[in-house]
Amino acid sequence: MSPAPLLLIGVAAGSVSALLYAAAASGSALALMLLYVAPLPILLAGVGWRHHAGLAGAAFGMVALTLAIGPKTGLYFALAVGLPAWWLAYLALLARVDAATGVTEWYPVGRLVAWCAGLGALLVAATVPLVGSTLEEYRAALRDVFSKALMGASPGGEAPQLPGGQDPKAVIELMTIAAPGLAATVWTLSTLLNLWLAGRICRSSGRLVRPWPDLAAMDPPRAAALILAAGFLGSFLPGLPGLIAALFAATFLLVFTLLGLAVMHVTTRAAPARGLILFALYALLMLQPWIALFLAGLGLSEQLFGIRRRFGPPPGGPPPTAPANLP
Repeated sequence: MSPAPLLLIGVAAGSVSALLYAAAASGSALALMLLYVAPLPILLAGVGWRHHAGLAGAAFGMVALTLAIGPKTGLYFALAVGLPAWWLAYLALLARVDAATGVTEWYPVGRLVAWCAGLGALLVAATVPLVGSTLEEYRAALRDVFSKALMGASPGGEAPQLPGGQDPKAVIELMTIAAPGLAATVWTLSTLLNLWLAGRICRSSGRLVRPWPDLAAMDPPRAAALILAAGFLGSFLPGLPGLIAALFAATFLLVFTLLGLAVMHVTTRAAPARGLILFALYALLMLQPWIALFLAGLGLSEQLFGIRRRFGPPPGGPPPTAPANLP
């Protein structure tokens, strides 16, 4: 495809993405949802029309927001939305050809998941200095936000009565401690969902370059377990280093939770009640999120012992339909 159509597609994707990002400024719940889907147009452009269109979209969105709102908004858009979406689209189509066999090897899904986790932790970590220069300042700012939100929900502006007689101060403190890790995890999960949606839409329209991967066969790099362990141990450090380490622990815990789910998908393939088992598992995960710890343990066991190998190789995908991003 000539550069002009790619540029037009990138401009269109960047415009939509920038509008979604700007709409989040209102601070409403719906606006925050729009913020999480802001990378999707750039991912669609990058996956469907190669990474050149995604890069054009990221650049146009940054320039448009810089001119319309200000340079800080344009810079934040580029760092939080545009460039991560372009990079993930580039990696998703990255491939190499084995000189001996002529087989095209595509960038592994497990590495894409690990990239999303690393980016999620880094982006939330990058916002910390904008809120406070120390851990105490950062948590004080979060505590103030949650206090105002909780008190504002009460008609008299006083501490509301919580179910079970819970102490509002204790709830606010828990939210203050959990919020950074939760934000990084939600960003990682939303980015994975956006990448999946971009792939499915491009596949349905016939524009997907790579064959659709068997997601249940995802295999994160070995370094992911080391990052999880280092993040967990580092979270005990005092100050901001401990907070940043906890962000990586949270996002890479999600990586191994997804790997645990992949193990369940593979090991239940021959089960007659597979659909019911998986439905019950996902429902339980939604109702009792702490189940994720057991799934993460299963994911770690898979990386150590290769549980899925005992259930046969994954089915192959269709052949590629277009050139890849060959290195």
